[in-house]
Parts: sequence; C-alpha cells; structure tokens
Amino acid sequence: MRKNILYIAYYFPPLAGSGVQRTLKFIKYLPMYNKYPVVVTVKEGHNFAYDEEMIKEVPDSVKVYRSNSGESLWLRKQIENANKVILSIKKRRNLKNKNEIIIENNNKKEKDLTSDITIKDKIFKYLEYNYYIPDTKVRWYKNAVKDVFGRVLKNEEIDLIFSTSAPYTDHLIALEIKKKTNKPWVVDLRDPWVGNKFIYDRYDEKRKAKEIELEAEVIKYADKVINVTEDITNMYIERYPEYKEKFITITNGFDISDKVEENIKSKKFIINYSGIVVDGQSPEIFLKAVEELILTNSNFKEDLLVNFTGSIIDKYTYLFENENIKDNIKINGYKPHDIVLKEMKQSSINLLILPDTEESKGIYSGKIFDYILSEKPILGIMPLGGVASELINSKKIGIAVEYNDLDAIRNFIEETYVSWKNGTDLNTSAISICNEFDRINLTKRLSDVFDELM
Repeated sequence: MRKNILYIAYYFPPLAGSGVQRTLKFIKYLPMYNKYPVVVTVKEGHNFAYDEEMIKEVPDSVKVYRSNSGESLWLRKQIENANKVILSIKKRRNLKNKNEIIIENNNKKEKDLTSDITIKDKIFKYLEYNYYIPDTKVRWYKNAVKDVFGRVLKNEEIDLIFSTSAPYTDHLIALEIKKKTNKPWVVDLRDPWVGNKFIYDRYDEKRKAKEIELEAEVIKYADKVINVTEDITNMYIERYPEYKEKFITITNGFDISDKVEENIKSKKFIINYSGIVVDGQSPEIFLKAVEELILTNSNFKEDLLVNFTGSIIDKYTYLFENENIKDNIKINGYKPHDIVLKEMKQSSINLLILPDTEESKGIYSGKIFDYILSEKPILGIMPLGGVASELINSKKIGIAVEYNDLDAIRNFIEETYVSWKNGTDLNTSAISICNEFDRINLTKRLSDVFDELM
C-alpha cells in the first residue's frame, strides 16, 4: 500500500556535497518499498557545492516543494566579493608582517590564522553565534512551515514526517508539523547535535543551554531517532535513557548503480583525496611521507600525482607549498559526484583523513563508502579503535593508521607503488565484502522503521 513521506531536507539537489548523498539515495530507493517522498526544501540555498546533474537521480514519482530559504544571498555575495578584493590586495603586497609560529620539531612554519581572519568570517561568525540558533539555516524555518501548511498538506496526504540534518533547523520545522498534525515522526539525526565537537564547543554557556533545550524537545516528540553509527546511538541512549527505544542506527553507504565499471588505467601513480579538509584533518604527516619517498626515489617522483578534490582550510594550504612536493600535487575545487567517482576508480590509493580526536572514533565519514565503491586500497589516517579504522582493517580493504605513524604511512604508499609499478591489479573486492552498506539494503531498513510507525 502506498505511503507518502513528508521529507524535510534543506540540502537537496542542486545543492551538493557528501551530506546530500544520504538524502538523495533514500529518496531514490524508497519508492521500491511503496514509500513516496514529498520533499520540502529550498528554492535557493548557500552551499560550497552545486551539481545540477544530481537532480536527474530524483525519481519522477517524487514531488518536490521549494520555498524561499530566507537567506540574504545577495548580501553574502557582496561580502564575499569584498573579501576577495581584500585577499587579492594582501597577496599582491606579499605581506611580511604576518605572525608565524615556528614548529620546533621539524622547522616548518604554520601561518598564524589570526592574521587571516576576513571580513566575511567576522560578520558571519557574529551572526551565527548570536542570532542564528540552532544554525544559519533557521531563516528558512518560517517559510518552510508556512509552505507545508499553505500548500503541501492541502495537496498531499501525508502518512509520516521525516527530517534529516544538517542543518538542525530541519528538525525544528518537523517539530512544528508534528505538534500540529500528530503524524509519526522519524528524525534522521545522523551525527551528534549537542556535543558535536566541530560545532558545539565554539558556543558560550548560554548558547549551549539553548542547544540542549532544543535537542531535548526534538527527542521528546520524535517517534524514532536515527544515528549513523552504533557509538552515537549508544551515546544518545545514555543521554536519554527514558527514550532508549527510540534510537536506532542506519549507517551511510554506497550506491551500486554509481559503480564505475571500466577499469581505468592511469600512466600516473595517483593518490586521491576527495572532500573537504577542515580543522583537525591535517594532511601534514601524509605529505611528509610523500616527501621522503620523493627524495629517495626519483622514479616515484616522476610517476606520482597527489590529487586533492574539494576545499582545504587556509590553515593547511602552506603545507602544499613545499618545494619538494608541490609539482606532484594537484588541488581542485568541487567536482560533480560522477567525475569524482571516476577519479577514485582511476587512483591507486584513496586517502581518508579523520580528525585526530576521540569523537572521530564514532565517525565513518561518507566518503569511505565511495572509496569502497571504487574498490581501490584505502589509506586511512585516523584514531585507531573507531568504526572507520575497524571497517578498513577488519575487512582488509586498505590500512588505517594513527596520525603519528609516519613509517606505516610511508611503507604502505611505497608497497602499493611497487605493486603498481610491477603491473599488479590493485582492485579489491570491497563491494562484496561490505555488502551491508549497499544503499538499497539501508533504504529497506529505513522502510521497515516507517512500517513500524504507520
């Protein structure tokens, strides 16, 4: 029997990025189980990545309602343009008065970020911390709620509400709809809201208290809450023992239909990194291993291409300016997902770096599943004992090592290079080994959750 799912997601094609993949794949496969999403999203939204091609994956049976995001995109654009002019002037002057921190153990220099804070950063950080709660997308809240009650519910029979984050604003929109309709509500929380070290720790005590209050209300009214790892699920069960039956785990995964079938042979030994590099994901130890191999093996230098696709935080850009390695490194901006998958398949090693924190042990990272789909060896630099390192090492689809293990990183790269040089097929059997992460199987689990509530 057909069931309609009100699917609230700010990040939806053409907005792109790894976070959009979960929404896109659920929506793609839910109709297989007679669950038909009715998507509520934005007409326009601010994001670092856009991909019009992704819209083609949305089934024709899925209805999409778009409302104004409420964001001052014009103002944002003007500020960003002004920021570019200022940065350009700084570069031309080649400012020599920037503070530098001397790292004694290796004599490298790291730029003091206090000298690189931009007008854009200052304005948007001030607004984010003081006015935009729980996040900068809260300006969409009123328009989305108005659209749901003004258009969507008048045109569609809805059986269940589903909201997914980030942003957490999606859940506040769903909360309002839940209170007024009393429809079953599934919250796809994914990662921690309160306690998310990459966001939450930046707030003052007043802001933290508000976040705790909002999260607790969402958990109270939700019928089910989904997390992407068992570690996160267990954390929430401990935090809300009175609601322990609500919490379940559905991981991210790979879509077998995205698999690049042709085995693309490259003339270069390619180490590929796909995705953003944020604070805590320093590539320094990896680049040090690459430098050592370049300095000791002229053939390696001739054959090597290190391909970074995505954005890199300013804090780490100086690492790529090293004279010994810069000719072997190519830094790209965002690319469409299908192109990125081809580059992963063409690579000899796919690199995954997770922040060197205790919290990272509970994170898979969405790109690990695209790497699995490529069936090429994975080099994971991350805290050991976490879900990602266990997946890589236990399934034998690569190697996961600690941040400071320079020897292991260098040895893995060197051994893989020798195999590549000798013509050895580097393809693994990762897809069949990791079948539980197939998006179709994961969507079936989500459908079963819906069936329990309807």
